[in-house]
Amino acid sequence: MLPPMGISSKSVLVSGCSTSFGWRAARALAKRGHTVVAGLPAPAGRHSERAAALAGHGAHVVALDVATDESVEQGVAAALEATGGGLDVLVNTAAYTVMGPLEACLPEQLLSMLNTNVAGALRLFRAVMPVMRDAGAGRIVQLTSGLGRAVVPFMGVYSAGAWAQECFAEALHYEAATFGIEVAILEPAFYRDEGPPKKLVGDPNRLAPYQDQLVALADRMQRMEQAPKGDPEEVARAVVEAVCADELPLRTPIGRAARELLELRARLTADEYEAEIMKRSALT
Repeated sequence: MLPPMGISSKSVLVSGCSTSFGWRAARALAKRGHTVVAGLPAPAGRHSERAAALAGHGAHVVALDVATDESVEQGVAAALEATGGGLDVLVNTAAYTVMGPLEACLPEQLLSMLNTNVAGALRLFRAVMPVMRDAGAGRIVQLTSGLGRAVVPFMGVYSAGAWAQECFAEALHYEAATFGIEVAILEPAFYRDEGPPKKLVGDPNRLAPYQDQLVALADRMQRMEQAPKGDPEEVARAVVEAVCADELPLRTPIGRAARELLELRARLTADEYEAEIMKRSALT
């Protein structure tokens, strides 16, 4: 399938294709006729079905685990081999969510998440920047979250990683511009059914005192007439738009929930935001 008229085919490396966002983005880009390299941590192992499906859509599949230097180096080298030595776009979706009370998060759990979500992004940036700089052009699209700019209860651990991703991507946006390389941030939020894999905080003894709050929050979310939902396909569509767009904004919130959260954070004073979040979270 060829791209629509006026849109040239690009070589795109998509990381995190074992997850919903990455898988959907890679598939959507391949359907549009782009040369897609889909990176998964274990394409011949636990992610073999998803790897086979991506290959069926025309994507080149490579082993890419952003949590290690060696895998990133080998994965990007394999991507360059698949594309004939060039790389127009990096789309980084590799991440997972740690959720629950901050007190119940084990330090080693936090460090493991940051190694994937934040250091993993840095590894990819370092791997593709020389290639794009030599070409005098390139585009890096970093998926973060609306929670990278606004904090809500029981998502503080994940937000810490998302804030760091935002920081790194914005810094690179300024630093890479002189080389003709564009950097953009996409910010989905509150995709309840799909999205980054979710892990609960790891200390059950510290989790127990928060059960009443968590139950109240879950009950409130169920009773909301318009509970936050989103179609993960709109994230894939946003990625395709970011890859193909003539002009690329630094930040793009994706979905109604992300837009509403960030509008709320921008519009209210700090005290007003605090009161609103406490009310919405059933903590008052």
